[in-house]
Amino acid sequence: MKRLIILIFSSFLFCSSCKQKPSFIDFTYPDGKHKALVLSYDDGTIQDIELTQLLDKHKLIGTFNLNSGYIGVTRGWPQKNGDTIYQKYVSKDSLFIIYKNHEIAVHGELHKNFTDITNKEILKEVNTDLEILTQLTKREIISMAYPFGSTNDSIAKLISNTGIVNGRTVADTYKFSLPENYMIWNPTCHDSKALDYLSEYLEMDKQELSLFYVWGHSWEFGDTKRWNNMVEFCEKIGKAKDIWSVGNGELTKYLKAIERVEINEKKIMNPADNEPIWINLSTGIEKLKAGETIKIKTVANNVYN
Repeated sequence: MKRLIILIFSSFLFCSSCKQKPSFIDFTYPDGKHKALVLSYDDGTIQDIELTQLLDKHKLIGTFNLNSGYIGVTRGWPQKNGDTIYQKYVSKDSLFIIYKNHEIAVHGELHKNFTDITNKEILKEVNTDLEILTQLTKREIISMAYPFGSTNDSIAKLISNTGIVNGRTVADTYKFSLPENYMIWNPTCHDSKALDYLSEYLEMDKQELSLFYVWGHSWEFGDTKRWNNMVEFCEKIGKAKDIWSVGNGELTKYLKAIERVEINEKKIMNPADNEPIWINLSTGIEKLKAGETIKIKTVANNVYN
């Protein structure tokens, strides 16, 4: 009898401990990952076909920034040395095939330098791109890369009123940090230097959200060495199980969703109209659905939104 009482009491204690509130540690990317990869490519030339095939092979996601005014044409670009480079752009009817698994984004209708034109012209470049790309793809278009990487605070603010939620520059940081301003998003590096930083990122094991942001142009892969380096990069990073390969738009939505989550010393609440987000608790990784609340014991570092 005494043995039975002890067993019942032990079971009670075990069940009580199971019901203890967990501690909140941090936010994560989907499935508990802390690392992300964005691959952003500009212009929409036909070399995107081979690049997207490479990304598809390794289950990687790309964000492709297109100039709607050049879709389906061949265009000559005069160079400072007097030469002209001719670029052939993807056709309208190929968009669904080439970019089936990837994000399509804005790059300005005619690739004009935004710092050289008026606000009215900037809005025409962006809004025309938005209208045409949305019509052609039937997708929500929310990302962009600035032509020539040229922007400033006033241009970024102007474009943020169009429905665009992020804008990429070409000002490499050589870091794996998240942006301070979604509309002036400085990438980690150009793809010509991606291999230089790959090992560091693969080996990194910090319990905080990070991002390896690579950008470039598929037409640059006419250089065999550059292409081979990209193949190696994709093969290696594609094998990593702890990296979230994601389009810039989806990543922006996720980060903004995290910002909307309400946290205090008693609970974590995800608004009913928000995206699902993942959190790291003392009891493990959990997906916090829209409208869901989890009671907690403590918050790491006492950081509340």
